[in-house]
Amino acid sequence: MQQPRAVAGPRRAQGNTGLGQVKIEIIYAHPQGSSFGLTASQSLRCSERLKRRDRILALRHTISAILVLAGLIGLAVILALAPLWRGFDALRELWPILVVLATLGVLFLLGNRHRQVRWIALAALLAIIAPGLGESWRAMPDPFAATPASPRPGEIDLAIGTHNLWGRNASPDAAANLLPPMAPDVLALQEAFGQARAAADAMQAQYAFAARCRSNRLLSNLPILASGCVETPPEVMAAATIPCDWEMPPAVWARLQLPDGSEAVFVSVHLTWPFPGATQDCQRRGLARALAHWPQDRLVIMGDFNAAAPALALSRLSRDFGLERRSIGIATFPAEGRFEQAGWGTPPFAPMLLGIDHIFAGEAWQTISIHAGPNTGSDHRPLLARLRLRAADAQP
Repeated sequence: MQQPRAVAGPRRAQGNTGLGQVKIEIIYAHPQGSSFGLTASQSLRCSERLKRRDRILALRHTISAILVLAGLIGLAVILALAPLWRGFDALRELWPILVVLATLGVLFLLGNRHRQVRWIALAALLAIIAPGLGESWRAMPDPFAATPASPRPGEIDLAIGTHNLWGRNASPDAAANLLPPMAPDVLALQEAFGQARAAADAMQAQYAFAARCRSNRLLSNLPILASGCVETPPEVMAAATIPCDWEMPPAVWARLQLPDGSEAVFVSVHLTWPFPGATQDCQRRGLARALAHWPQDRLVIMGDFNAAAPALALSRLSRDFGLERRSIGIATFPAEGRFEQAGWGTPPFAPMLLGIDHIFAGEAWQTISIHAGPNTGSDHRPLLARLRLRAADAQP
């Protein structure tokens, strides 16, 4: 196809254009013979419009850069102030997502012509990343760690697990088929209601013993000597306490008889979200006080705590329980079921970003292995672990 040919030439004009008696006209010759022209005044107006457009684009870019930079700085400050207010700490629950968004913001600002803007953005990104470095470091595998040996005489290995079944689980049978073989000794369940109730009942039928309270269950192949709901101790007078201090989450406890005849207490719990309000803090304190009379060295608390690293809520749980968190850097939420239930299909990759399901255990227990389990149709992945009860002479 023949391209248009541009021809420029001077022509006489009536009137003064500011260039003497000569008017400049640019003529574009079209292959078919038609033509059109732009006078100097028209060209000047076109140039002004282009300049105005460029100024608007530059202003938009400047405003966008200011907003992105302000967002990065504000986010870094909020995360740093997490110890001062639970609302700031709640944002730490979303740390992996915030790091991704902050990285995109920095990439946007890398094209800024002001060097100071780029350096400030990078500094803010590092400040946003910093709170999660400790958890990431602890989650890294130790290349020099020895393979765990078989239990010595007096030591006991237990395969345990915890799973939020999700009351809206569209395919709960997967959990009933997959989980019991993976956690044959003790399995803690949360949200065993709605569409997940039948799966919970099917799993309970595969265990010799069970304890339940509200939507929580503890299934065990070890004998249950006693069990019940975690409740406010009867000796506490309501008139002498602040109600928040005895806020109770759904939780069930069971005292199990281990193969050597000794005992250990296991708890299945489901805490509420950390926002809005202080309900999760109240539940944490109430639960810790209600369980304080159990020996801590053999106590195991597991479930959905709705708290993810690097939020300080997790360290407060460990502090109040007097237990060590064994689930380090293991994401369990949101799992595939959340996307399947929304009609988006199964993601081609594991979508979990937040580790809100945890296992806390006393010092008598050694963690042999711990990992997220398979997709069960829930919006959580199960958390599966093998704990070893140290021999009496090996306990610290």
